[in-house]
Formats: sequence, structure tokens, C-alpha cells
Amino acid sequence: MKKFLDYYKNAQINRSKHNAAFVKQELNTYKDFFDTAAGKPLDLQQRTAIVEDEDANLVIAGAGSGKTMTIVGKVKYLVERYKTDPENILLISFTRKSAVTLASRLKAEGVIAKTFHSLGIDVIKQVEEKRPSIFEEQQFKPFIKKTFIELIEQEEYLASVTDYFTNFLKPVKNQFDFKNQGEYIQYIKDQNFRTYKAHTTSNNGRTTHRMEIVKSIEECRIANFLLFNGINYEYEYPYEFETATSDKRQYKPDFTILQDGKRVYLEHQAISRDNSVPPFFAKRDETQEQANQKYWSKINWQRDVHKQNRTRMIETYSYEMFDGTWVDSLTEKLQDAGIKLSPKSLQEIWAIINYTAGEEVDGFITLFQTFITLMKSNNYTISDLVERNGSVKDEMLAERNRRFIQIIKPILERYEAYLAERQVIDFSDMINRATDYIAAGAYQKKFDYIIIDEFQDISIGRYKLIKELRDTNPGCRLFCVGDDWQSIYRFTGSDITLFKDFERYFGYCIKSKIETTYRFCNPLINLSSEFILKNDSQTAKSLRPAFPDKMTNYNLVYAPSGDQGDAIALKNIFDELQSKHVDLDKKSIFILGRYSFDLRRLEEKNSAFNIKRNISVTEVEAGHEFRREADIVDYSPIGRPKVKAEFLTVHKSKGLEADIVIIINCNSGRHGFPSEMSDDQVLNLLLSDADQYENGEERRLFYVAMTRARERVYFVADETYKSKFITELEAGKKDKKVKKCPDCKTADLVVKKKGVAKNGNLYTFWGCTNFLYGCDYSKTEWDNKTERDRTISKA
Repeated sequence: MKKFLDYYKNAQINRSKHNAAFVKQELNTYKDFFDTAAGKPLDLQQRTAIVEDEDANLVIAGAGSGKTMTIVGKVKYLVERYKTDPENILLISFTRKSAVTLASRLKAEGVIAKTFHSLGIDVIKQVEEKRPSIFEEQQFKPFIKKTFIELIEQEEYLASVTDYFTNFLKPVKNQFDFKNQGEYIQYIKDQNFRTYKAHTTSNNGRTTHRMEIVKSIEECRIANFLLFNGINYEYEYPYEFETATSDKRQYKPDFTILQDGKRVYLEHQAISRDNSVPPFFAKRDETQEQANQKYWSKINWQRDVHKQNRTRMIETYSYEMFDGTWVDSLTEKLQDAGIKLSPKSLQEIWAIINYTAGEEVDGFITLFQTFITLMKSNNYTISDLVERNGSVKDEMLAERNRRFIQIIKPILERYEAYLAERQVIDFSDMINRATDYIAAGAYQKKFDYIIIDEFQDISIGRYKLIKELRDTNPGCRLFCVGDDWQSIYRFTGSDITLFKDFERYFGYCIKSKIETTYRFCNPLINLSSEFILKNDSQTAKSLRPAFPDKMTNYNLVYAPSGDQGDAIALKNIFDELQSKHVDLDKKSIFILGRYSFDLRRLEEKNSAFNIKRNISVTEVEAGHEFRREADIVDYSPIGRPKVKAEFLTVHKSKGLEADIVIIINCNSGRHGFPSEMSDDQVLNLLLSDADQYENGEERRLFYVAMTRARERVYFVADETYKSKFITELEAGKKDKKVKKCPDCKTADLVVKKKGVAKNGNLYTFWGCTNFLYGCDYSKTEWDNKTERDRTISKA
């Protein structure tokens, strides 16, 4: 009895010891099998993951670590070692290409290799005895766009949309909540807080319509108010009277308003009710009180200048923004100054927005697509969302969510009505219906094993389908392989919490890791790993190179500031490689963009680039041909060999690799990299807590982009508008000597001018790249190594 009780008490320890001994013995016994099963020898971690055989198994893989080989080895091991009937093994992947490739490499007759799509159809077809009509995914966005265009013909709906774009599209944050000026400016850049007033520029034969840059969120709101009320203004236009001195440059009021011969100046004062300025207004070694005094000195100077010159100035204040009175207050002040407001119609306002911010409008429609997919995958209703929004503590965010729900509700209703009328179902409906049939016992199929590839992309709907299959097959074991660092398909419904909290959904499990990457090497392994693990919700892994004597290097390349294109930077990359005698005609080259329209950044008149769109590319995998559409970029420099590269979005590059990878448009903005539109806060109504890290999905997508490279990866960014991701990479690149601005903290100091002073000394004048956004720090370095710092205050 004592022996029995001791054994019972130590059951967990005994079981672990037994299993460890079993795995060791099994690896030894089947060594020859593992040397040949997958076509080449499996590494130790791959073999261990195959041998371990719990009710539920999760293999946590690294990029390029041989996931396919591990799955092939697992299936063959089950068939040969345990004599598992191949017909009782269900192998699921997320793409047809992957499913066909796995089945071809297995060469095991009877193994069922399916996508979730084909599995769902098979279940419904068997139960209903007819094939369901499926609403194809490629029809989804065109339908959403068409519906949106039809709805904005309605005055009430258009009012909601224009109000959302003007006041809610870009989440407003109080500037008093930011730690430093650089953090505030970065937020302005990330969210693209520019006005809807268009500035047309021409550069390298390309005409670009750009939104006007302003220095604060509050000034952006004021500018749009003036624009939409028919008031002509100029931002920071020189004052009509000379004020410049040896210490101060010419005075430029925030807004100069011109109407019927009248000239009125508008200054927006960044002060709270207690007359304080934001904390970050305090410069180095300056107290809050000193910052307040300096700012008020500026205000009083402005008032005196206008009084002396008998010019009219009106003022607005930050606290009016906080308490929501700024519109009424500004309207009254403008009218008192004799300025007439001529409000534009909703149609005129929308035409301005659509013209100036067309990419934001397109991104908004894409957001509808992601939102509806996630919503249906989770089986949520509009009422569910309203209820979830009720628990959002941030009142401004809750109101923004409410407005978004109001806009998307009629789109969802029309979409569901369209499906019902035509008796078709979309992918979410198909998965949900198949799940219901399995739960009801209408579909019965014996499975001993369910093996899922790319498990990081699973959604709540797909999880429920798998759960019901296992419930109807109590002895069925689950073997999942995936890399949560590469979970990038949230727009199709995937939820990373199913990976992170695997045992909560699937019960007791064994987690294994395969961490040897056969694609890329250091220093890229260390860089990419450190980058992705900034999000502590990602599973920790220790990737190591299969070929430690090789290298995969990376470079940061800067496009000319404000150029709005990456062609010059790309040309410099190719020219440098060719000058180093790198034989580019024998290298595979990917140019990756966050969005398909990033390709336009390479279009220049009379450039050496020739772009061929929608070219059919054939890939051969496991003896099967797969065709895909691609954009080909040819570079034909004078006197040098032609270079051929393939442009892909990062999503389309998933699963592919190339010798050289160039990631373009690594800039801040709603459609930069990271894309703030893709990571819109409204999606948190549908996501689990495991995926609430800021820019979490975009961070994973950036990781996927950089890990496509075998030999070298280039990150191309605008020197002034580089994204927060590039700033992170700079911090870790020891050979890049970046001078950071001591005032705004986050931006760089760049050489603005070099010359010879009157005393004959050489000098270099440095300025902050955040100058356009209000950081006026500058520094002069002299040839005698002494430095003179000066801050030119805004007069």
C-alpha cells in the first residue's frame, strides 16, 4: 500500500522520467529513420518534437527552421512506427500550395491534406449533399467599397463619415501627456496629423499631392476648421511688418487669414486652464516654471507687436480643446474680427478629403474588411460590440469606437443581406456552419491525428471547428506547428491568443521548439529576435544559425528627405553592390512594400527603373507548378549589367525567400511601416488581451519582411520621416553614429550647412530633422573642435 501511495504521490515525476527515457531510447532506435524520413537528416529538436506524443502538441518554430520537414517526419513516423492508418490522419494547412506540397513530400497514400477552406466545404457537402456556393474573398473588398460609396450618397451617413475623418480617424492625445517633444512629434507623424489642405509638389517628373504639415494636433484641427468653413489661410506665413533682429528670425504667426482685403492673425496658445504649458516645453536644465515664463513672454511679445502695428490678432487655447468649447469660441472670435464663415457642404468636404487623403480613405475601407472578418470569425453581433465598448474606460476612445460602429453597421447589414439574397456564404459562415454540423453529429469521420501547419494563423472560428472534430474523436491527438513571431493574418480573423494560451484551449500539452534556422544567419538573427521580443507577449525562442560561418547582414539606407520616393535610394543600393562586384544577375532580389501602392515610390520620369506589372511567375514546389502574379522591377544602369527584382507586399512574401531583400517606405504615417491604419485601436474590441501590444501585428509583419533574406536586407527610410521601427534598429546598430537632438530626444541632428566664417575658421551647422514640426535646436561645430549651441526662438 505504501508503495502504491508513493507512486501515486510522485506520479507526475515518474511519468516525466519515463517519458524522458522513452524519448531518448526512441531517438536512438529510430536514428536511421530520422536521417532519411524528410529527404535530409532532421536535427535533434525536430526529432524530439516528432517523438513526443501528448494528447495535444505545439511545436514552436523559428523562421526557416524546417516546419515542413518536421511535419513530413511526424506523419511518416506515425505510419511506420505506430502503423497509424494514413486515412485517419487529417493534415491541415492554410494555403492550397502548402497543402499540395505537404501531400507530395509525404508520398503516403491515404493521408488527407486539406486547407480549412476545403475541409469546411467537404463537411457541408457531405451533410447537405450539395456543394455550397461560396462568396469569393477577392470579391469582398470591391463589395465593401461599392457599398460605402453608395452609402455616402445619403446625407446623414456622409455627415457621420466626414465628422469621423475630421475628428476621430486619428486618435487625439493630449499634448500634456507626452514625456518629451520627440515623443509628441513621433505620434503626430505616426498618425499623419496633417491638414486636408493640399500642397502640390513636383519631383523627378512625378507630381505629388501632399497634406499640409503642421506642428501640433490642435493646429491641425484648427486648420481643417478654417478650410471646411471656406476661410482662406496661410500657415506660418511671415508677418507683414519686419521684426527680425540679430537674435530672432522674422515673426511667423500660426495662421494668417485673408478675406475681402482683411488680414487677421490667429495664434494658438498651448496653455492649460492654470496657464501652464506642456511639460516637454521645458528645455534641458529648465524647470516647468521657467518654461511657463518663457512661453508667456512670447505671448506678451506677440500681443505687443500686434498692438504697436495695429494688426488684428485672435487667440485660441489648448484648454478650449480639452473642454470641447473651441469650435464655438473660435467661431465667435472670427466673426468679431469681421471674418465670415462660409461652411462647405458635406459633399464638398468629402471631395477635399478624398482628393488629399485618398490613401487614408482606401485604408479606412480595408479596415472595414478586417473588422467584419474578425467580427464574424468570433461570432460577434453589433450588440456584442456595443456591450464590449461599454467597458472601455477611456471616454474619448469609447466615443471613437461608438462612431465607428455607427458607420460600419449599415455596411455589415447590406453585406449580410447580399449573401442571404444570393444564397451564398462567406468563409466565416462556412466554418461556422461546418462546426455546427460536426457538433450535431451530422458529420462523422474517424481521425487518430489532426496535424495543423502554420498554426499561428488560426482563428476562433477555426479553433471551434478543430475542437468539435476532437470531441467527436475522443482519442484523436493534435499536433500543431507554427511561429507566433510570424502571425500576420489578423485581417483574415487569426487571433494570436490561441497560440499563446494553447493549453487553455486544447488542454494539457507538450510544447517543443525547433530553433535552428536554415535560411539566415547573424547578425540578422540577433537583430530580428531582439526586435520581435520587444513585445513580451511573443513566445521566447533562441534562434541559431545552421551555418554559423556565414553571415546575413543588414543596412539602413536613407532616401532624400521629403522626396516621397525610394528610387534614388534603390539606385544607390544596386550601384554600391555592383561596385563591389556582387554578381546581381545571379541573385534573387525582393523589393518589399507594406502595401501594393508602395510600388509607386519607384516610379520616376527618365529613371533607370522599368516596372512591369502583373507578370505571371511560376514556382515549382515538390514537382508541382504554382502560378502567382508579381510586379517585376528592372534596373538598367548605363554601362553596367541589368538588375531584375520582384516587388511584393510583405504579406505575399510570406513563405518565400531571396538572397537580397529591400524593404521600402519604412516611414512613419498611417500607411507607413508600421501602418497605424492596420493597427487601428478599434480592432481591440475584437482582439484578445494577448494581442493588445502597440503595433503588435505590424511588428510581426516587419519581422517577416526582414527574415525573407538569406544574404542581406536593406531598410529604406526617409531621413526626416523614418518610422519608430527604424529608430529602434538604429539604436542597436553600433557602426551607425547617429547624433540625437538633445531637445526633442528622438530626432537626428543632420548637417544643414558647411562653410568658412569671417575669422577663417571652418564650421559645420547642424539642425534637427524635426525642424518642420517645431524643434528648433541647432549647433555649430568649429574646426578648433569647440562647439557653440544655440536655440533660435520663434519670434
